Amino acid sequence: MKTVYIARRIRIHPSLPEIVDAKLAKLERFLPRTVQAHVAVKREKNAVAVEVAVAGRQRTWKATASGPDQRTAAQEVMDRIATQVKKSKALVKEEKKRSGPSVRKPETWPQPEAAGADRAAGGTRRETSAARTMFEEDALAAFHGSSRDVLVYRDLGADEALRVLYRRRDGRVGLVVPE
Repeated sequence: MKTVYIARRIRIHPSLPEIVDAKLAKLERFLPRTVQAHVAVKREKNAVAVEVAVAGRQRTWKATASGPDQRTAAQEVMDRIATQVKKSKALVKEEKKRSGPSVRKPETWPQPEAAGADRAAGGTRRETSAARTMFEEDALAAFHGSSRDVLVYRDLGADEALRVLYRRRDGRVGLVVPE
């Protein structure tokens, strides 16, 4: 972990890096592996302000605190950073818990003979999906990025009218605009 200290109109107290490094060491289990911390100490009229920005790979945590001396301001700002880091870790954990497993259970897999019989009988395939609201350009980008043959969406540019994008046999894309 790399920590950069900046002093503006004041000298950094020798105990300030000890406080910041000790708190960051405690937070290492919550933080990503590659983290940079920027600590700025400023002299204000009657107080000292400490700003800390901890930058991870996907997220940056920032906090500012002021106090009569550098030690109290540093402890307060590091407590705020710790609260932010723990809260964001809890949110990620909760989101993973809510999303459920990404692999279906074997009981829910379609049976090979049932799927073949269904297709042979009607010759059609049935899928259900909700029509998302998006612009035509976004729908085209989503359609090209997927392996589906049909995309149904509501066009924001045309008063949320229903539109159907489909992939033709020659590989080109068609658009159905109901009247």
